[in-house]
Amino acid sequence: MTDKPDLKVEVEGLNLIVSGGGFCAVYYKSTDQPQLMLRLRTKTDDYELLARAWMTANKKARELGWIV
Repeated sequence: MTDKPDLKVEVEGLNLIVSGGGFCAVYYKSTDQPQLMLRLRTKTDDYELLARAWMTANKKARELGWIV
């Protein structure tokens, strides 16, 4: 069983940067979309990590009032 890296999220302007364990993903809130959009990410086939990153970004976006 592999260890799951702790993910942290930082706000940089209109970007949410989720990172941890050598992984990084940048999400943003487009003015014409109701959800976050992925700008770029580290290449990985770890779909559980991608899902965790997405959930982490969405949680922060809700805290910031970017999405409902």
